[in-house]
Amino acid sequence: MKKFLLIPVLATVTVFSSFTRANESEKYTSAEGHFSVTFPGKPDESTQDEETEENTFYKIHLAQYAPSENEVYMMAWADLTNFFPKNKTVKQFLEDCRDNATRNMRALQVTTTATELGDKPYIEFTFASDEATGKDRIYLINKFQYIIITIFSLKTGIPPSADKFIGSFATM
Repeated sequence: MKKFLLIPVLATVTVFSSFTRANESEKYTSAEGHFSVTFPGKPDESTQDEETEENTFYKIHLAQYAPSENEVYMMAWADLTNFFPKNKTVKQFLEDCRDNATRNMRALQVTTTATELGDKPYIEFTFASDEATGKDRIYLINKFQYIIITIFSLKTGIPPSADKFIGSFATM
């Protein structure tokens, strides 16, 4: 059941492997994922098939934009309808996602900056490791997991563009 909590790890590994195009704001929309988000440039897209420990198959969808080796913006989502854990509250689920993501990114410092449990529940946090820092927000809306990830070099720090990107997320 823990595999779906690994979306940020997959994203982190994928992130630093490609750097993309010039810096032009681009609204990214996913009809299948029921959301939009505005990247600071044109993102690259990919999907990966995954399987839970209970042999349920699902797909992780990724969109990422990496204008330099010092900054990455990523959106990942998965439909968890067929295997959402029945014994977890939304808050527990979001906290587990945060903890798993930051553990796999080897974060040395994690600060939860917001938790919202209303109509569009999410947890937002910052992290720092030996190599990078970032700001992430993980949503759980109608059994869809949405992860908006920003990662920056320690030298760069977390710029205002992280909040702009994360704040541009909207469901449809």
